[in-house]
Amino acid sequence: MREKKRYLLLKIDSPTPLAADAAKDLLYAAVFEMLGEAGASRAGIGFKEFNEAKQQAIIRCANSSIEQVIAAFAAKRFHGNKDVAIRLLRVSGMIGKLSEQKQ
Repeated sequence: MREKKRYLLLKIDSPTPLAADAAKDLLYAAVFEMLGEAGASRAGIGFKEFNEAKQQAIIRCANSSIEQVIAAFAAKRFHGNKDVAIRLLRVSGMIGKLSEQKQ
């Protein structure tokens, strides 16, 4: 049986706004640093969309790994030589509900 996915709406606080590619690198780096490659694979992380104006991203992950993924984002404080903070705004089982919240 296929495992259910959860979608996370995240806000990235950074001194300078990030482009979509930089945000994607930041989010993947946070998960890989905390969980490693095997843990990230089990978590089923997927970058869905990014709003550059609001600095908000939607990420997909496996329901069983949601606590580890949230902890990985909370633990990320530096990317390159910049201070960053990744804040969880909302979790949902449907991406459409997060897209409504994002606007």
